[in-house]
Amino acid sequence: MMRSLTECEWNVIRAIADILPLENQRRLLVDLELATAHSVLPDNSVIKFSIAGYDRPPYAGQHSFGVEGELLDRDGTSVGLLLFADQNGRLLELELIRWGDGDLIDPDWKTLKLYGAS
Repeated sequence: MMRSLTECEWNVIRAIADILPLENQRRLLVDLELATAHSVLPDNSVIKFSIAGYDRPPYAGQHSFGVEGELLDRDGTSVGLLLFADQNGRLLELELIRWGDGDLIDPDWKTLKLYGAS
């Protein structure tokens, strides 16, 4: 079921946009304004986005926006963060990868660090 983005999802996508090259930043911010979200997995570690007014083409791959994130889960386990675009460079998916046993618990967004932009 589609839903509004959480404040944390909104904030992390905005923070990633802020360090992208200007053209990519503008596109991502427009997509963010028009996006709704769908949790793919029960632990919310994969979030897919739909963009109002954008008919996504048949899947032909995805790519990272060139920014990686790192944060901690509630139990102190490291979590990787990646934001993906579709083949047209449009907002597609947010993935949180827990580098330990078990499902994602409750990421501590205050510990988020972002790296790089390509």
